[in-house]
Amino acid sequence: MKIKRIHLRVVNVPERQHVMPWWSDGHYGQPLHQRAEHGIAEVETDAGLIGLTQIERFTSDAVVEEQLNGWLGRDVLAVNLMEPAAVMSGSFEAAILDLRAQALGVPVHQLLGGRLRMWVPVTQCTGYKSPENTARDAQWGWEQGFRHYKMKCITAAETTVEARLRYVVDRVEAIHRVLPDMMVRPDIRWRLEDVWVAQELVRRLQGHALECLESPIAKQAAAGTFSEWRRLRQTIALPVADHVSDAADLIRRFQAEALDYAIVGAATATATLAQSRLAHSLGMGGWSQTVAYGPGAALGLHVAACMPNLSQPYDMVGPMAWQDDLTNEPFEFANGAFCVPDRPGLGFTLNRDAAQQYLVREKVFQL
Repeated sequence: MKIKRIHLRVVNVPERQHVMPWWSDGHYGQPLHQRAEHGIAEVETDAGLIGLTQIERFTSDAVVEEQLNGWLGRDVLAVNLMEPAAVMSGSFEAAILDLRAQALGVPVHQLLGGRLRMWVPVTQCTGYKSPENTARDAQWGWEQGFRHYKMKCITAAETTVEARLRYVVDRVEAIHRVLPDMMVRPDIRWRLEDVWVAQELVRRLQGHALECLESPIAKQAAAGTFSEWRRLRQTIALPVADHVSDAADLIRRFQAEALDYAIVGAATATATLAQSRLAHSLGMGGWSQTVAYGPGAALGLHVAACMPNLSQPYDMVGPMAWQDDLTNEPFEFANGAFCVPDRPGLGFTLNRDAAQQYLVREKVFQL
């Protein structure tokens, strides 16, 4: 079963507007990744099956054209996904998994080791907002069913320690004035830098419903030994979470007793799941994340369904973040979780009319 045709559509779907933009409010504006164009490709085989994939954001047009031309003629059933390409490996893997699973009549999660959960709990994963807008946004999320509010914290505008502390504290307090039970996950993005600052943040937020501190201090604190991360864990009553880059990094963090939660993620689904299995074997919970339209979010759901270390809600910026998820099938959402489909393949097909509405450019590659 060989790839004979690829229809690439480059689209730009506006961010969903509910009480305000999904990501950041007017004061902070939209970062580049929220305005980025996304490539959506239908990959057709000589057996008549069509698989879906999403091209990684910010991939150059030249690389996309070279890679898609290189996919033509590839045998879907013979390719070894454990030997990923240097670029666009995740996009290629998604298409192959979708096509293989369709050919077998099974959902993709069956090819990833098997589903561990039918519903994937997710955060209302958002960006930078004023305290007032944060509270309004969280209220909307609570009404939709979200129970965890993940917020990016601290920008270049907060230049002093006190300003950074106040940015986080004011937003958490604003949420809990109206939603005392909303669990908040502040994503500090390493911008508190020092242990004492993170300790002060925890002191000021004592009694608030906080899930953890994500990426609170400088990643290379104490010359990369992670001793400062261990000291932080030993002196606060909140779990500490951070992104791990690979297996070696995960093991270093474990040996240094530097983390409670490992945020795993790699270029491919199979590599991400390998990290998750290692974290689980080390006794570390955590989560992963997806920032993608519907076709990319679909793969993220299948991955999350199979993650053994998914102890916390998954960060999903996807089906509810843009005005259209570009799929014919709806993403089922209830009680703060997305349902993992049991339909063959990814379980979603491209809504071509919607893709045409947001089309920037398109190109067909074929043998």
